[in-house]
Amino acid sequence: MNSGRWLRCLKISLLTLVVCASFSPAALTPEFEQIIKRYVAKNPMVANLQTEVEFLDPAPNLQSCPEKLEISLQPGTRLWGRTNLELRCKKLAWTYNLSIKVRVMGEYVVANRYLQANIKLSKGDLNTVQGDLAELPDDVLRFTKDAYGRVLTRPIQMGMKLSLNDIKELSVVSQGDRVSVVITGPSFEATGDGVAMSAGMIGDAVTVKLLDGQTVTGRVKEQGVVVVKTQ
Repeated sequence: MNSGRWLRCLKISLLTLVVCASFSPAALTPEFEQIIKRYVAKNPMVANLQTEVEFLDPAPNLQSCPEKLEISLQPGTRLWGRTNLELRCKKLAWTYNLSIKVRVMGEYVVANRYLQANIKLSKGDLNTVQGDLAELPDDVLRFTKDAYGRVLTRPIQMGMKLSLNDIKELSVVSQGDRVSVVITGPSFEATGDGVAMSAGMIGDAVTVKLLDGQTVTGRVKEQGVVVVKTQ
């Protein structure tokens, strides 16, 4: 290669380098990271919970934004676990879908010891531990008070988490119980006594045999009380 041609190639290469450098987007800046972390922390989905944000894009191509950076979440998307945020800079007319992972740290309920099925839960049976709620089912129990007085539906090993599907309300009416029956209609209300033919919790439908031998179906209102509504 002669010297003239070599100089022309060098000029072209340097020009290309300058052009590329002028338009090359910058990586995610510490300022952007702080803006995104604040957006996550203040989101109602994680209210009063500690959050940690992991940025999954190895080298996000983001230009600096001379005005406030707008951040939004796709409708119906939960700001827990792996998710995407849409970043928008109106002044420079650019948008970017940023992949992040949000850890939501909080307490959840676990068994304090081995628990057999069908036992009534009480203090001493349960405990709370700290963990990433984003890694747990949506119905995991957060507070022990929500389980006390309820019945366990399956055996739970020590240290295992509890969910809403693992507990049920204690029956307030058992089969064979003497119950008070309240019969209501558009313009009257009458009371009587009967014997429950089935068990139920508050709100459940149960069958009651009245003292005169008639059988009616009503809903459990409270302990020992069944309400029968007529037309």
